Amino acid sequence: MGDAKHPPFFTMQLSLRLLLLLAGIFLSIVSHWLPLDEKGQLLFMVITFIVFGIPHGALDVYIEGGLDQRNDNRKFFLRYVLNAALYIALWYWKPGLALLIFILITAFHFGEIDWIGHTNDRIKKTVYFTLGLCWILLLLSYHVEAAMSIFESITRNQFDKKQFLAWGEILYPVSIIGILILFGYLFYKKEDFFSWSQYWYIAAFQQIILLILAHTTTLWVFFAFYFGLWHSVLSLDKIRAHFKLQSNWHDWSFLLKKAMPFSAMAWIGILYFIFLTVKSTDPTGMLSLVFIGLAVLTVPHLQVFTKLNK
Repeated sequence: MGDAKHPPFFTMQLSLRLLLLLAGIFLSIVSHWLPLDEKGQLLFMVITFIVFGIPHGALDVYIEGGLDQRNDNRKFFLRYVLNAALYIALWYWKPGLALLIFILITAFHFGEIDWIGHTNDRIKKTVYFTLGLCWILLLLSYHVEAAMSIFESITRNQFDKKQFLAWGEILYPVSIIGILILFGYLFYKKEDFFSWSQYWYIAAFQQIILLILAHTTTLWVFFAFYFGLWHSVLSLDKIRAHFKLQSNWHDWSFLLKKAMPFSAMAWIGILYFIFLTVKSTDPTGMLSLVFIGLAVLTVPHLQVFTKLNK
């Protein structure tokens, strides 16, 4: 149910966010009781990406053209593939620049999903982009050594390790301060940024729990939760609301069935990739390919998904 201050979508999303945060806390506790080695953590992360991440991306075609199967989606696929191909070329020729673009678009995309306020103008979008950027920089700087091994691989050693570690020491406190300043600003502008001023406290609580989880789990376990579960499930729910579907078994089944054909195509590709790399003794190299693949898909995905916030 809902009312003017508490529309049904937000009521459901807030309940879902609470459940996901509880799942994150449970995962953090289990990861301490039953610690996994690096390969185990990476495998767990990839599984969550496959099970939850791919279906929400597989619905891009329906966000663009609607749920009607009779729509001609050839132009959409052509544009989608062209954008991905151009970004692949950028990764080949300028991996450092491609990585920077990936961080920026990921910051925007994570920010828009975490955000529970208004999205009706550029100021709101700028705020949640900045929050997303501070959040990404905090994760990378706090887990700087794990991040460095990946960045070293995907940029083909095109950066200075000592400088990277030095930047990590600087960006960590800066990102924390940035988040505090932004939430302080939002506190004094609650009426402008939220449909109900009490949502600020919910947003702050959400951020605090996510920060605690980020500091009490490894980078890969946290990414398994944050991207594989939190981000993907909230995105799926946002797509459900966009199509005015109810939060019940029938409508969820309908939506997931729509995602199955394109999810299956992606799963087949991933299985083929796993088959080619299953004997690899370099988990960092394998993970680098996974991140590049995610980056390539994120560019066209963001162009489509952002339409939900217009």
